[in-house]
Formats: sequence, structure tokens, C-alpha cells
Amino acid sequence: MKYFFLNFLLDSMNVGKISKKGQVIIPKEIREKFGIKPGDALIFKIQGNKVIIEKIQEKMSEILKNSKPIENSLNYQRKLREEWG
Repeated sequence: MKYFFLNFLLDSMNVGKISKKGQVIIPKEIREKFGIKPGDALIFKIQGNKVIIEKIQEKMSEILKNSKPIENSLNYQRKLREEWG
């Protein structure tokens, strides 16, 4: 029984690496399973001491089109410039 459990854990685990530039390398098996392609947008969520990575299913243009601005874009940009000094 322990042998099966260990095999299950090893079969379901994949190890990625982080480059010197902080880029995350996602193993090929995971990219294929979830249809992750170069240029796809991913969300990194922190849950306790874990990082959860999710592929954004919608196109960014659709997300922006369906969202409502918090305030006028020009006013928001002015505030950012003031904060940045």
C-alpha cells in the first residue's frame, strides 16, 4: 500500500525551475495538460505558504472590456505620477 501511494505522489509531482531573471519554467507535461502556451497570461495567488498558478481563461481584452473603470483614466494616471514623484 505504501508503495502505491509513493508512486502516486511521484507520478503527480513535477518540478519546475526559476531562472536568474525570476522566470518560472513550467514542466512540459503541465503546460500540455492545461493548454499553456507562450504568451498566455497566468495568475499567481498566495494561499498560506503556497503559490497557486492559474491560467487566465479569458482574453485580456475581454476582461478589460467587461470591467468598469474605478475612476477616470486621466485622473488615475495623474495620481500615479504624483505618487511616483
